[in-house]
Amino acid sequence: MKKNLPLLLCILSVLLTGCIKNLEKEGIFMTTKCHGMLIEQRTNQPVCGMRIMLTNGDKIPVYAVSSMDGSFEIEVTAEQVSQKYYLQITADSLYEEKQVSLQEVGYGKQNFDLGTIYIVGPDVPVVTTAAVTDIDAVSAHGGGEVLDGGKSSVGSRGLCWSTHQYPTISDAHTVNGDGLGLFQGEMTGLQVGTVYYVRAYATNGVGTGYGEQRSFTTLSGLPTVNTCVLSGIQPTSAVCSGTVVADGGFAVTARGVCWSTVPQPTVANAHTTNGAGLGDFIGNLTGLQPSTTYYVRAYATNANGTAYGEQRLLITATGLPVVTTAQVTNIAGGTATCGGVVQSDGGFTVTARGVCYSSTPNPTLSGPHTSDGAGLGSFVSQLTGLTHGVTYYVRAYATNGVGSVYGEEKVFVGE
Repeated sequence: MKKNLPLLLCILSVLLTGCIKNLEKEGIFMTTKCHGMLIEQRTNQPVCGMRIMLTNGDKIPVYAVSSMDGSFEIEVTAEQVSQKYYLQITADSLYEEKQVSLQEVGYGKQNFDLGTIYIVGPDVPVVTTAAVTDIDAVSAHGGGEVLDGGKSSVGSRGLCWSTHQYPTISDAHTVNGDGLGLFQGEMTGLQVGTVYYVRAYATNGVGTGYGEQRSFTTLSGLPTVNTCVLSGIQPTSAVCSGTVVADGGFAVTARGVCWSTVPQPTVANAHTTNGAGLGDFIGNLTGLQPSTTYYVRAYATNANGTAYGEQRLLITATGLPVVTTAQVTNIAGGTATCGGVVQSDGGFTVTARGVCYSSTPNPTLSGPHTSDGAGLGSFVSQLTGLTHGVTYYVRAYATNGVGSVYGEEKVFVGE
């Protein structure tokens, strides 16, 4: 029997080969050549060099490698299909591993096309844009966070900005390190009073990813100044204080107070100069006219121009003296005694004072009057030429460079 075993195997082999050939003649094959194409799903480009392994999880009997155009071919037997073998597609860490079932291969054909198999490959980084802070006239701070490197090392990261939307690294940008994590950057060389758009970015071997867009507006570049308290108001002078609270990104070279009899005064009008820089200052307004309404504003000047504080209203004092009328006494024989007190000169020297009187109310200097010296203080006046039984009206007066004023009126009857 042993002597006949080789002969039996030979006969069996001939029979089996004949059966296979007959099956192949009918279009049924015991080994199928599986074809496929590996394409990166984001770029839609072929992926070469990936290893396609035929396995059932326990062993890897055979594998193929994708070519430059992403294609591959691997033979699959009927036995492997029955043992639930599958294709395991792997490469390096840049690509996600993928498994392809053979259940739908359609075993029996000499060639079977698996079609396009999409592979998840490396991507651009994922980055977020932080809020913009510390905005001034020519600079601002921002930042971001690189959340995912896209399966590739992040070589650079930073901020890009422009006056147009969706800036890229072809626009102005910073470079703030590399890798994952938080970062901060400063945007410089900005224009004053301008709207900018900014995005964080991160670049890896695949390309550049951008965070969400944020916008901000640079400051005007002008100082911020407040007009403070008016005080010491006199007929021809007053005091006004101010505060420069911000320089607008440029040094304040002049500050003070400006005023005019028309609203919104500027440094083209009368003004003081009270130093430079930030902080409080006091301006002395001079050369004013009595009883006049003025408009007053603090100002501050830097390289970009002059800014003004809120407008305040100033009404100067009248500048006239203040005088009171004394009681009338010693009425007899066509005479009487009166006088008054000059309590204030109104800011100007009192050059004349006395009492004016008349038989009609509200006597003035155009009628009878006395002259009783000058300056402040009390004085005594002697009224003469009075008529018995006539009612007289009397008022003290005082005159300075602005004009004349009268005290309260007194009434008496001549004796």
